[in-house]
Amino acid sequence: MSREAIENLTLDLEEMRTLAGSAQRNRVQQMLAIDIRKLETDIQRQRDLLAAQASSEQSISRPVQTSVPGDIRRYQVELKEYAWDQSDKFIKIFVTVNGVQQVPEDNVNVEFTENSFQLVISDLNNKDYIFVVNNLLNPIDAEKSYRRVKSDMVAIYLAKQAPTKWAHLTLTAKRLQDLKDERISDVKKPSADDPSSGLMHMMQKIYDSGDPEMKRMMNKVWHESQTKQKMGME
Repeated sequence: MSREAIENLTLDLEEMRTLAGSAQRNRVQQMLAIDIRKLETDIQRQRDLLAAQASSEQSISRPVQTSVPGDIRRYQVELKEYAWDQSDKFIKIFVTVNGVQQVPEDNVNVEFTENSFQLVISDLNNKDYIFVVNNLLNPIDAEKSYRRVKSDMVAIYLAKQAPTKWAHLTLTAKRLQDLKDERISDVKKPSADDPSSGLMHMMQKIYDSGDPEMKRMMNKVWHESQTKQKMGME
């Protein structure tokens, strides 16, 4: 999971905590508490996986045989951190790579397609660096796209086919944002007769999309809540 996805989960968690703080019905509070604990567990697990992945990348993963005398091996490192900006004509990607200006120009290559690109930096401190982005939000003009090597950075310029503003770099990022917006929209639609209907609708969606263990826990909370209500009425 990417850092962006973890950030989206964190925003979801904050939203759930806000909802829990405003919920009035005991059953709704209990159901929200279950989902909050699940989100907290998921976020921590994904952070641990991301940290382990970063550690693995720094420790060098895949050896690649080269033609360098003495049977010296180079290692491949996948780059993940970047920033991006845009103008009317280009999407600009900035990839930080310490010392990249020290290698020959021919060692820094970018392969462009209409919907993706791949940066390869060969033999920098006996390592090969790779940066790949697939599923771009909109098609680009591969022939007009190019790269520039700067101090400790490679700037990649993706030529737009149309002068439209990109809200996201990739389709994946757009879909994640759409899902988050849809969830928030569902929560913010209470009926006039029942202000808590938005929360109940969200709980139903959580139940419908949950795994068997989640459904079992929610059914248990529902049963306990109903039992307490009946006891209070007697």
